[in-house]
Amino acid sequence: MTDQQGNLILDILQKMQGDLASLLRDVTSLVVRASALEDYTRAMTVSLFGLRSDVTAINHRLARIERRLELTDEIDHA
Repeated sequence: MTDQQGNLILDILQKMQGDLASLLRDVTSLVVRASALEDYTRAMTVSLFGLRSDVTAINHRLARIERRLELTDEIDHA
């Protein structure tokens, strides 16, 4: 192999190395972003379950108030 061919191969390998390093940075960035999305989704899920619990408690209290004030329809007792 001539020096010119060796230099050409070296140049190609160096470009490939740079491209791989760039891909690694991009993948690392995507992993960080995906992790942040997972954390956000987990927090939203916890928040939604908390809200659901609050709504359920309010519904129970409202039903109790309606019963005490005799505001419920007979159909609701079925």
